[in-house]
Amino acid sequence: MQNDIKAFDPLWSKYNGNEEVVIMSVKREISNILNSYVGWYDPFCELIQNALDAVDKRRELNDGFEAKIHVLIDIKNNKISVTDNGIGFKEAEYLKFLAPNFSFKSGGTTRGHKGVGTTYLAYGFNYIQIATKTPDFSATGVMRDARHWLADLAPSSNPQVVPDTNEVEDSFFTQIDRGTSMTIKCDSESYPKDLSWMGLATADAWLKVLRVQTGLGQISLSGNVKVVVEVLDKVGVQTTATIDNPKYLSIAEFLDKVKRVDEIKIKMDELYKKSGPNYKMPAKFSNLEAVYDCWDCSKLLSEIKFDSAQEVDIKKYNITVIFSYVFSLSVWDKIDNSVGIRKGNHVLYGGIQLAANNMPQGELIQIPLTKNIGRQKQANILIHFENCSADLGRKGFKKEITDLGKDIARRLMDGPLMKVRGCFKANSGASPDLRREKDLSEWKKSMTEHEQKFPLTIENPNFFNPMQKVSITSYPTREQDVIALFNQLIAGGVIRGIKIMSTNERSTYDSLFRIEIKEPKELQIFDGKNNPLGISEEAFEDILDDEEVFLSDPQVLEYKYSLNGLIEDIESGVKNTNDINLVVAWEAGERYKDNYIIESLLISGNEGLRRYHGVTHHLHDANTNEYVCDMILLKDLILYLNDKKKSDILQEKYDE
Repeated sequence: MQNDIKAFDPLWSKYNGNEEVVIMSVKREISNILNSYVGWYDPFCELIQNALDAVDKRRELNDGFEAKIHVLIDIKNNKISVTDNGIGFKEAEYLKFLAPNFSFKSGGTTRGHKGVGTTYLAYGFNYIQIATKTPDFSATGVMRDARHWLADLAPSSNPQVVPDTNEVEDSFFTQIDRGTSMTIKCDSESYPKDLSWMGLATADAWLKVLRVQTGLGQISLSGNVKVVVEVLDKVGVQTTATIDNPKYLSIAEFLDKVKRVDEIKIKMDELYKKSGPNYKMPAKFSNLEAVYDCWDCSKLLSEIKFDSAQEVDIKKYNITVIFSYVFSLSVWDKIDNSVGIRKGNHVLYGGIQLAANNMPQGELIQIPLTKNIGRQKQANILIHFENCSADLGRKGFKKEITDLGKDIARRLMDGPLMKVRGCFKANSGASPDLRREKDLSEWKKSMTEHEQKFPLTIENPNFFNPMQKVSITSYPTREQDVIALFNQLIAGGVIRGIKIMSTNERSTYDSLFRIEIKEPKELQIFDGKNNPLGISEEAFEDILDDEEVFLSDPQVLEYKYSLNGLIEDIESGVKNTNDINLVVAWEAGERYKDNYIIESLLISGNEGLRRYHGVTHHLHDANTNEYVCDMILLKDLILYLNDKKKSDILQEKYDE
């Protein structure tokens, strides 16, 4: 290919001078630009948005071309190339476009126009090759050590773009009639330093991530474009993935049990008209792993109530919202594992992703919820603003844009998404496991046999007389204290009818127990003064059902100092809420608020919900409101028995 350039300093076109004070000023300007680029995917973002803008610009020529973009990620040699068959550079543009704040883009529909992206690519790395060809001009130039020059306090000269007689790094460039190819190489001075660090090894994995992190995640199609991603892994194995007209990555590409919110709402309305409020959703709308949808401006305003000023802004920016809402954070992990991304990083995750210029920009922002705050991480909400741009580099948006985005996300979560979460599957923790269930069944069987073979009884009229106080003298500080206090409350008759079968530190779960309910009923039935932890008389009669004694099958009991510990075990998959019948803990902690709701049975009128003596609370799934297990929170129980007024204040906090 003919090379129509001579060596040149990209900065000379804008700063005609080489005095030290001028050079220092230029370096400070470039450093400020580089400091605004803090994301690992930023070089991909800039290279890809330039390519998309280039093919969009060529469409204006109406020359019948088919837009193509080739992304080459060479992990083995630590370099990134993006090639397009777009408009290409004119000579004057080629000589000037690397200078800071120098752009030939007009703004409007272009993704980039601030003139900082190519400066970042040129001076943020120690190698950049730029090849371009048009009917009137062709050139291949390379600039080396610009990143090193920027850090050098006394460089001998400025870095220059020099003619490159080597082959263009991306061979796809030879297959196009016009366009541009840019290649950068990463090293110890650049960010990212190592393309293998993210753990993505195949073209399919990279394409999925780039559709979240870069302009390949288009919100609307500006025109047809074919994108090919080619990856060479650390040992040189090549993979290729192709997509026509890429858009922002949908969670539906990963999950089977997923439905659009609009589909669910239509089905709900249909069933309500047919069966009234007690309708049951069909199987294909139940036990969902996620819901998702895409709403344009008019749909958003029809589904959510905003104040008049917000409505004006939503119309002004013609906002589009793309969202997904998962039943459990484990869904994000499932997606991450399928793609192979480095642990601690995510393909999709909960938060607000602001977008402008038809592409996602900036980092995730937390959804500002005030209750059941764990839902903040369960929804990925992209909010796209037209007629709006991010600040310098990829740093972020103006406060009024961010605040509007936060309010839209909050209203979406507390309104439409709250109404459909009853379609989610229950968040039980560990996945169904036949071995775990068999081991638990065998433990119950073994302890039942032990109970029958070696029964423990102590009966003496002189023992177990009420002492009117426990022998433990201070609040528990650890789980063992909780166990000791709980057993004293049972022995002292504060909690009645729980029979401990087994405690096993080697099992997945802590203990087995049975529930025993029998006459005299005065010992079981609720009385505000004499038996404040009792059950209702109706429940007592229903449970006995003309029998003298009710004795349950073995039940699983978990001890914790704080409910936080159990939540950690459930989220890590160590324990499954489907297995647990009763949790005994000193306090509730805070972590339950992420995915669960506590219902207090210590509030007047709720004692009728108690299934057996002593239970203080129920745990419910925050998404489905399904009952999870019984709880005895000992700190709450003691306050309830000692000071009812203070207890009522504490219990009301669970409803906040």
